[in-house]
Amino acid sequence: MAKAEYKTQTRQMILDYMVENPDRIFKASEIAESLPQVSLSTIYRNLSRLQEAGMVQIVGAEKNSELQYRYTGPGRCDEKMHLVCKGCGKFLHLGGPALKMLIFSVQRMNGFVLDQQQSVLLGLCSACSRRGR
Repeated sequence: MAKAEYKTQTRQMILDYMVENPDRIFKASEIAESLPQVSLSTIYRNLSRLQEAGMVQIVGAEKNSELQYRYTGPGRCDEKMHLVCKGCGKFLHLGGPALKMLIFSVQRMNGFVLDQQQSVLLGLCSACSRRGR
């Protein structure tokens, strides 16, 4: 019984860390650095369980390396797509007229209906694009 409670506490610690940083994407190794009492393999196992529960989404890998995750807890980010900066990891919401136009255009031109909650567009934020020039 204590083992099950430990897993629950660990999962809650990981979730709390992500909730405290809602507009970021995370690598498991970054979470491990912030939660040194939790092993990297335990973090991966719990991220997988949180993903299955719909609390975490895999955003993708940076330069074909480590997977990145974002918090998608209950009611968070419904009806919004996301812009993720490949430079700093900043997470932005895309909503309003720009999103409506994008959804309409994709559906009209390709007959494809976007899953807004699962969609992420990668690029560079204004600060990172200025630094890159």
